[in-house]
Amino acid sequence: MNTTLSCAATRRRMLLGTLVAVLAIASVALPGVSMAGTGGTEFNSAYTTITAWLQGDLGRLIAASLLVVGLVMGVVRQSIMAAVPAIACGLVATVAPTIIGAVVTAVI
Repeated sequence: MNTTLSCAATRRRMLLGTLVAVLAIASVALPGVSMAGTGGTEFNSAYTTITAWLQGDLGRLIAASLLVVGLVMGVVRQSIMAAVPAIACGLVATVAPTIIGAVVTAVI
């Protein structure tokens, strides 16, 4: 067995173990510090505007443009796989505000 590979693997395991230990200690020691979801009302108008843009006509325009760009890329490269990232980006731009709103406002 190659000693360089085993040393690198050992270092990775030690780093991963240290990271897990730090995260475990932080999750136990700092629960009162978490203030996620409190305040932030000053950003409501900006969030509403961006969400309206992405889910409205601008979002549809971006999604359609990315679809056209993806299809052209697919034709140029002679592979439909070239179009997948552009189509996925358009889909994410349109659907992401709904998903983000559902995740952020979820009640545990």
